Amino acid sequence: MTSVFRRPTGRRFHIACVAVLLLGGCTHWGVQPGEEAADERAWAQRQAALRSLTHWTLNGRIASTGLFGFSGRVRWQQADETFVIDVAGPFGAGATRLTGHPQQVEIRNADGAWVTSDPEGMLRDAYGWTLPLDGLQAWALGLPIDGVPAAVTVNGAGQLQTLEQAGWVIHYEAYAPTDTGLAMPQKLTVDNGETRWRVLVDRWTFPTPAGPAG
Repeated sequence: MTSVFRRPTGRRFHIACVAVLLLGGCTHWGVQPGEEAADERAWAQRQAALRSLTHWTLNGRIASTGLFGFSGRVRWQQADETFVIDVAGPFGAGATRLTGHPQQVEIRNADGAWVTSDPEGMLRDAYGWTLPLDGLQAWALGLPIDGVPAAVTVNGAGQLQTLEQAGWVIHYEAYAPTDTGLAMPQKLTVDNGETRWRVLVDRWTFPTPAGPAG
């Protein structure tokens, strides 16, 4: 994978992950080696810290524009590779629970339950809206999907500012402190040119580490 690192303004830099095996190295423009190395270290350290967060809960609000429109609340509970996502419109309208992982999901609502390997397509058919489930699991944390080419803009603290991946562009507008000591995404938009999701996180919750045995 070829990576290009730039610093457009201030402490920001750009990493463009282009075609795999297109070139054999990295090209750098206008960045002092020490600054570049510091930014790369901050990004690498933050990624490692975020990837260690395997159990978490996100409570927030979502709204979309484009081919379909939806606004409501979301509660996303992640435990290793398994998620439970509750989505509901105003006053609980269209309340839906998704359980599983992106490759196989049970969708449950007032009409019953279905298991599908295409949850995004089923949501689109049933409600007229869908969520990029495979991406959101990583993007909500401020991480790119593993193994998929991406272009990212990161600040000096190693926090994502923009991410382009899998046909989507994600803008991280604000971060908020959490009990983990990590600032987590609070406001972000996810846009593929046809549909634009806006996510506002009201609360991040992480398990409390168990204390030493008495």
